[in-house]
Amino acid sequence: MADKLTLEIITPDGFSFTETVDELTAPGTLGEFGVLPGHTGFMSTLDSGLIKYKTGSATKAISIKSAYAQVANDHILILADSAELQQ
Repeated sequence: MADKLTLEIITPDGFSFTETVDELTAPGTLGEFGVLPGHTGFMSTLDSGLIKYKTGSATKAISIKSAYAQVANDHILILADSAELQQ
């Protein structure tokens, strides 16, 4: 089992983001969910909101508008209508 996750976010307008992260929370359509390394695979729709992720002690965020998420083999792929890094 890996001790990190690979987060990948892609939008139709060409925004592409890839980062190795320790954990992630996302605004699922049926409620917010979290993903840690070794999580079982699944797919979900996402509402507009913040993808929050941790790398070491830093917590960062990306704002998304409606999306799909796939979690498999410690890789999280998010296909979003739009995405923007938050400061």
